[in-house]
Amino acid sequence: MVLLLLLPAVFSDRRHLTAVLAHATPLHAWERLADAGPPVEEPFPWSAGGAWLVYALWALGGAAVTVLAVRRRDQ
Repeated sequence: MVLLLLLPAVFSDRRHLTAVLAHATPLHAWERLADAGPPVEEPFPWSAGGAWLVYALWALGGAAVTVLAVRRRDQ
């Protein structure tokens, strides 16, 4: 819960490092894909393809954690 919802609120787009960390969270990916307004001038912009990649990597990470947990517990 903290990793997915509260931690992204701490990151901003003003510095490069925090922008990269923010772009790696599902919350910011959803905000990027849901933005239907005119383009806003951002210091570190990113693409919709990058947002979809973030979703794919989070899904793969969740699947990997699940497989590892089940294998470890079933031994």
